[in-house]
Amino acid sequence: MNHLVKKAIFKADEIRMKLGLNMFQPVNVFTACEKIGLTVRFVDINMEGIYVTSRNSSFPTILISNLRPFPRRYFTCAHELGHHVFGHGGKIDILTDNVDMMANREEDELLVDAFAGAFLMPVAGILAEFVKRNWTIKNATPLQFITISSVFGVGYQTLISHCRLNRIISDPHAQSLLNYKPNDILFKIFGGPVKNSFFKIIDDCAENPTIDLETSNYIFLPNDLKVEGNNLKQCQCTGAGIAYIAQRSGIVRVATKDGDEGSFIRIQNHGYIGLSENRHLENENE
Repeated sequence: MNHLVKKAIFKADEIRMKLGLNMFQPVNVFTACEKIGLTVRFVDINMEGIYVTSRNSSFPTILISNLRPFPRRYFTCAHELGHHVFGHGGKIDILTDNVDMMANREEDELLVDAFAGAFLMPVAGILAEFVKRNWTIKNATPLQFITISSVFGVGYQTLISHCRLNRIISDPHAQSLLNYKPNDILFKIFGGPVKNSFFKIIDDCAENPTIDLETSNYIFLPNDLKVEGNNLKQCQCTGAGIAYIAQRSGIVRVATKDGDEGSFIRIQNHGYIGLSENRHLENENE
């Protein structure tokens, strides 16, 4: 493990402790930023993200492009949070598919990427999620990996790459998983063609108090959960749970039939522009 990775892990653990989180719990990065004192705003600019702050480090702000895929925004926000906690000053992260440019990234960028991975996906937490489901990570299936990615709020490919980087899955296993795309898994779950969209699978073992979605996203929930309101529309019963599509922004409570246990699903409009803290409001401008 190189010094950058160690530094990133120690800082991620430090921030988690400040937030009252242990090494196993998933973290909602947008909520974490609010608690730390960062403003997060979604904008319609074709980029990844920007971290900006004044000369005296007051009014720190993260700008996230709403044009990027939903789970990618999540990782980008953690990346920009890394710039903040390491005191890097203002940073702009642009889009690039240039392999040479990615290979020659600044040390600061490599550091905050490692921080984002450790902060969002602590290895102990990943392993614990597989164990509690009696799944073996070394031969886990694409459906199992996408379920665990749903727990941590990250993308399917992001979780696989993180596990490969940390040597908890082999390179051949990672490559076999990456041969499947999320839309391939979605097709298999529904048993036929379906409109491609980001989706999450929340099973009986998930303990997320809040779950973030965007309108047009799918979510698969256990059969015994009661869904309040009409923000989620039931689509189909599947082997992964009951499929719902997010059709309206707002906050939805899902709970067991006796109401003892539950979670809140926060839905933001597709293409939402504005403050992160207001993203789930049904209409920010009214």
